[in-house]
Amino acid sequence: MVLKINLVGSGIKHSRMPQLQEYLGKVSGIDINYGKVDGELHASFSPIEIVKKSVQENYTGLNITHPYKSDVVSLVARPIISEHDQIGSFNTLKFENGQILGANTDYSGFIRAYNKHRNQQSPGKVFLVGAGGVGKAIAFALATLGCKEMVIYDRKEMQARILAKTLEQKGLNASVVTCGNIESAVLSADGLVNCTELGMYNHPGSAINLELIDKQQWAFDVVYTPMETELLSKCRDAGLQCISGYDLWIYQGLDAFTIFTGIEIEPDEKLLATIRNWFD
Repeated sequence: MVLKINLVGSGIKHSRMPQLQEYLGKVSGIDINYGKVDGELHASFSPIEIVKKSVQENYTGLNITHPYKSDVVSLVARPIISEHDQIGSFNTLKFENGQILGANTDYSGFIRAYNKHRNQQSPGKVFLVGAGGVGKAIAFALATLGCKEMVIYDRKEMQARILAKTLEQKGLNASVVTCGNIESAVLSADGLVNCTELGMYNHPGSAINLELIDKQQWAFDVVYTPMETELLSKCRDAGLQCISGYDLWIYQGLDAFTIFTGIEIEPDEKLLATIRNWFD
């Protein structure tokens, strides 16, 4: 039996998620046929219709990436994991008996990546840039990890305010900072988190002023192309513990594979080295 899965997103021609899922299937003895549906290639594109069509065509499920993670929420009958429902976006859909189940493996994958590098230390006070789809998932993950306080910045201030209000309802001390107060927020933070595209190969730069990196404890950059962004490089030089976008990518992919197949893979060094070589 072949499991049919697609990645649905925009500008995904370079994505290695098909390679990852098919490789994990191979090592697990499962035949996976994994394709891409790229909204960037279509003048008129509806992720909603793609999901419905995939159910009709007996797909196992879909991975959903930028910018469609929030668009598919209305289609989900129930979350696979209850706490994922509050995030407001799903990046993994599983089809069962005509029903669409949803999960956010950015949330679960970040928790795994964080604990691997930080050994379950408290995130402390966090400065987070980017309150979009992935930013929301990471913010909720940090709340679960015991974040003491979160200061959020987004160019779309209302988006940041909505996220802060939602986090406060969970009991987290969350606030929004505007451009004029970013410096003090960065300098007083224990953790620095970038959930924007700044730093990607086609969006060079850093979402956080590199001159302000000094005595923070840790940093995370969602970008993984390149794996070593300007932000992470500066943070490493300053002695911060660093979590890369690649760390998130691999663990959210592993969690998605488990959802699709029911098989849990705890990656050993050989498997991780094989996958990392794809990016060299």
